[in-house]
Amino acid sequence: MPKRVAVIGGGPSGIAAALGALARGHDVALLERDAVGASLRTWGATRFFSPLSMNVTPRMRELLDADFDGDALLTGAEYADRVLAPLAAREPLHGRVFERHEVIAIGRRGLTRGDYAGHPLRAERLFRIVCANDAVFEADVVLDASGGLRIPRAFGLGGLPVLGEPTLAHGPIRTLGALADACDALRGKRVLVVGGGHSAAHAIVHLSALAEAAPSTRIVWAVRGANRRPCEEVVNDPLPERRAVVERANELASAPPEFLRVERRAMVERVAQHDDRIAVTLTGGRAVDVDAIAAFTGYRPDAAFLTEIAAEVSPVTEGGARLARAIANVTDCLSVPSVAARDLESGEPGFYFAGSRGYGRSKTFLLQTGFAQLERILDAVS
Repeated sequence: MPKRVAVIGGGPSGIAAALGALARGHDVALLERDAVGASLRTWGATRFFSPLSMNVTPRMRELLDADFDGDALLTGAEYADRVLAPLAAREPLHGRVFERHEVIAIGRRGLTRGDYAGHPLRAERLFRIVCANDAVFEADVVLDASGGLRIPRAFGLGGLPVLGEPTLAHGPIRTLGALADACDALRGKRVLVVGGGHSAAHAIVHLSALAEAAPSTRIVWAVRGANRRPCEEVVNDPLPERRAVVERANELASAPPEFLRVERRAMVERVAQHDDRIAVTLTGGRAVDVDAIAAFTGYRPDAAFLTEIAAEVSPVTEGGARLARAIANVTDCLSVPSVAARDLESGEPGFYFAGSRGYGRSKTFLLQTGFAQLERILDAVS
């Protein structure tokens, strides 16, 4: 029986979910808080680690233009422009994508979170979705594809706020796109990079090129670990782009050039603004004086609009609790987890976390895997 399906989020998973639901005969509304693909545009010139062929579903590929290059490693903006925007503008999605519709609350019509908990009567009530512009939608099924990386995590000791951060004249740089935009202003400056993941590796590689062009530029890299090569490396990594970025960043860390200082076992405890400079105190009482901070310490999902949804959330990943248990032993995104249909359920009938939203803070999400899980969700609700 055809159902009304609401999809939250206009990224790759949201577009794939909407197309999949339409292919099964459902009535679909996709709600995006900004423009389709907006989060991908914050990547700047950063490219996908995986080729385009791994980042579209068969239905998406079928609807795209004939010059599709499956081997292309697109930037986030290129993916948004070449894949998401065209799909959102043409049939069958034309008229079903509602941009600038920020969802601020989802619940069951007339019921609070605790009403009829676990009772079949709860599932008989439609979902009611309220947007910031006062638009209201109702649906039988809701797929939350709002993404797992929405809110920047604090970059202080143990993931807590940094003491003194509110006093800073300018907040830290939190995206690679913002870092690229700030490059001219950072020439000849001292920059603190915090973090040891792939985004931090990209930042170090990017800033090293700036330092080579402007020799007075200085970089301090603060990482939590003690390893000489701080970024985790995958043995015989089949993704050349990921391998190249990680190798370059680790080479710089293991034999730092004059412009780079690496602080290991280091977390930020306190910052203080002094005129145009920032005094930073790292763990162990180490002092760093910089002009700017670029913090790449991860993101977390935004669950603020789910206060009246009785979904089971993982205390570790903040994604789906059942999925978190199913993928607990997965260590790399290319390792495809064995996930049953029940692992994709949220505990709230008809409500599903889709794509990276289900993974939350987990670092093992891969679009291709997310697409396969979406198919299982859509089959379950059809």
